[in-house]
Amino acid sequence: MVRLDPAFLALLCLLDLSVSWDQRPGGLPEWVTPVYAVLGYLPLLWRRRFPLPVLLIVVAHALLAWVVAYGYVPTFNVWLGLYAVAFHCGRRAAVIGLLAASTQAALNVVDEVRRSEPAVRSEALVVSAVLGTVIVLTIFGVGRWAAWTVRQQRLVAELAAAEAITAERGRITRDLHDIVAHAVSLMVLQAAGAAKILRKDPDRAQEALHHVDVLGQQAIGELRRMLGILTDGTEKAVTDPLPGLRDLDVLVEHMRTAGLPVELDVTGTPTALAPGAELSAYRIVQEALTNASRYADRRLPVQVHVRWQPAQLEVRVRNQCPVVRRHSAHPLSTGRGLLGMQERAAAAGGRLQVGPQPDGGFLVTAVFPLTRPPEPAAPDGHRTPPSATEPPS
Repeated sequence: MVRLDPAFLALLCLLDLSVSWDQRPGGLPEWVTPVYAVLGYLPLLWRRRFPLPVLLIVVAHALLAWVVAYGYVPTFNVWLGLYAVAFHCGRRAAVIGLLAASTQAALNVVDEVRRSEPAVRSEALVVSAVLGTVIVLTIFGVGRWAAWTVRQQRLVAELAAAEAITAERGRITRDLHDIVAHAVSLMVLQAAGAAKILRKDPDRAQEALHHVDVLGQQAIGELRRMLGILTDGTEKAVTDPLPGLRDLDVLVEHMRTAGLPVELDVTGTPTALAPGAELSAYRIVQEALTNASRYADRRLPVQVHVRWQPAQLEVRVRNQCPVVRRHSAHPLSTGRGLLGMQERAAAAGGRLQVGPQPDGGFLVTAVFPLTRPPEPAAPDGHRTPPSATEPPS
């Protein structure tokens, strides 16, 4: 639109000359009026950047037309400048622009009365005054309404962006909770175990303390990555890969080192998950194992089942809870574990079921829909139809 502005102004100038110039004989050559008209439209190229100064220049150009270009009363350039002021300026500047444009409208009324026959000058005065006032006020009102509409659209976009940022911060908050809760729980368990066997078996105690150091370093690394996303979201904060189901072996090994027996069973063929679902599945397993380290009976293994099915992924974590600890509050609990898992599953388009089992165990089940890979395309761009030996999907 900005690139077409000169052509638009040129057409508007020609239209203004054809309507407002009666080419009556005067003291100056005829070529003066077209040149003067062009000079009145050139400032409009900067009307978006300096709306009020441009309008004042255009109004002054219209007033001087009585002397420089006899018989020519520029109008359209003033109207365009008034619209720019109403659209781009604040209330006070817009009112000043309206008063300036009204001066030019009064000039049009005088010119119309001067051109009319003496017998109908009173009617011409009324008609031109009413019509000029209506046009000026309409242009001003349309400009203000358009500015209000743009502001409302910008406000809606800002609110949508703020909601997106809030949702993203909520996701990061859940990540931070999972990272801290999991790492601190394992570190406390490792440290407690090292304290018990420090005198009896120093080597094992040293190994446990080494795992505490490793877990602490990993937690600090993940915290830095997540906090980097909260601040600038660049460099290492974005390039580091997010944990996923491929890291379950490492997670299970850490839990075993902490003294929690864990059995991992993966069945089916892994396939593509919806965006965010793999991270959510990993975090749910991590949170479930963290809860098991606090509440489960350590004499019995915690069972983790990952089942890849044709249309969905099912993750199950089951443990056995001693009767004496089933309803007790662990001092390391943050009170956000189950709620965080439910939020994660819902955000990834899945569903979560948690609760005690009749035999005294506790089961966490999460189901996520799978993302189907796109069908292969033929060289001509069409989908390749299934062969005769393949059943239709």
